[in-house]
Amino acid sequence: MNRRSLLKSVAGTGGLIALGSAPAVAQSGNPNIPVDLSDRKIPKIKITGCDTILTGRDVYVRIETDAGIVGYGDATNHFLPWSVEGMLKDLAPYVIGEDPQRIEYLWQSCFRRRFQRGGPSTGSAIAGIDQALWDIKGKIAGMPVYQLLGGLARTSVRVYGHVSGLTAADAANSAKERASRGITAIRFRAFHSHDANDFHDHGTAVYQQIEYLEAIREAVGEDVDLILEVHGRYDPEWALKLFELAKPFRPFFIEDPIRHENPAALKWLREHTDQPLAIGERYHSKWDCRETIENQYVNYLRPDVNHCGGISEMKKIAAMAEVYYINLIPHNNAGPLGTAATLHSALAIPNVTMMEGPWVNRQPDPKVVKPYPDVVDGYALPLQGAGLGVGFDEAEAAKIPFEGSRMQPRLKAKDGSVRDF
Repeated sequence: MNRRSLLKSVAGTGGLIALGSAPAVAQSGNPNIPVDLSDRKIPKIKITGCDTILTGRDVYVRIETDAGIVGYGDATNHFLPWSVEGMLKDLAPYVIGEDPQRIEYLWQSCFRRRFQRGGPSTGSAIAGIDQALWDIKGKIAGMPVYQLLGGLARTSVRVYGHVSGLTAADAANSAKERASRGITAIRFRAFHSHDANDFHDHGTAVYQQIEYLEAIREAVGEDVDLILEVHGRYDPEWALKLFELAKPFRPFFIEDPIRHENPAALKWLREHTDQPLAIGERYHSKWDCRETIENQYVNYLRPDVNHCGGISEMKKIAAMAEVYYINLIPHNNAGPLGTAATLHSALAIPNVTMMEGPWVNRQPDPKVVKPYPDVVDGYALPLQGAGLGVGFDEAEAAKIPFEGSRMQPRLKAKDGSVRDF
């Protein structure tokens, strides 16, 4: 059954309410009283396939239904692609044969019916499945996903771009170019030149960060917000040193100042600085976020819709954070599909400040998934169309060899000991 036949079938059985239409009203009597809809049924649909598409550096999920409607999700985790692919194979039996419209049920099934839970592979695999299910649900309803999430909490989402460079001057020139195109927030980190040599020294990195920060601030002026990315590199005392030196340049927030394994260290840091902090891209579920939220260790939380369990889990993390007046700035280093899922979430979640937008750094021409969202005056506009609002070219994906995983820099200190990437 194709989508057109499905829609006709649903309409013929009085099931238009399941497709997003307003309830019918009585033709006689009080027009404000709805017709009795108790006998109307949500159309029965079944998942017939849950497959993985590996292309380029991306891991995608394809969910097919017996109605001919296909949904796509982004499960890309650049650091663990083979692990995520394996996890998706483990999870496929939990969704095949089920109703794709039961998104919450399937999320719980994938997470709770398995003895081993959590972690980055599980978070990314469930994220891809969850996104694909929302894509299907939107296509059935003929609506964008953000409408199904409660509608537009905002009409656009502020985005921030990136700059990098082997020197402070390179980074500053790139920042000036981004600002000239209307981007109002820019993220950077230094020590790229040291990464190339597999070297990290806390003191060297801290002072290079300040060198870059000062050069970028001078290049873009006071009207552009600067985000200082630390990548979890520093021990707490060196992170505190960075905060003290950065304060005169007014960073919008400082991201991942220390490693994420021990929230008590983040507590110590929070108690010793008034600089705005953000963390969260390495959290993979609401449970990972709980302690950070409840103790208000950060000003902004940064879950990634491709890593944290998907759109469904992003909404729950946001609701937990909202109670403590903590806003989200979703992490996003994805292509058009993961970006679309991030945007739909950010449009519907009330406590979102901005989102990461790497596509604004250049003029990309994606081959497999299109389009990227339009950006006007530094704000991403809603995507048009049902579901996630992007097209997926499976034939094009098949042409692009999968690159697999890449080894990260094997960072070491002057004494040869291991340092964090």
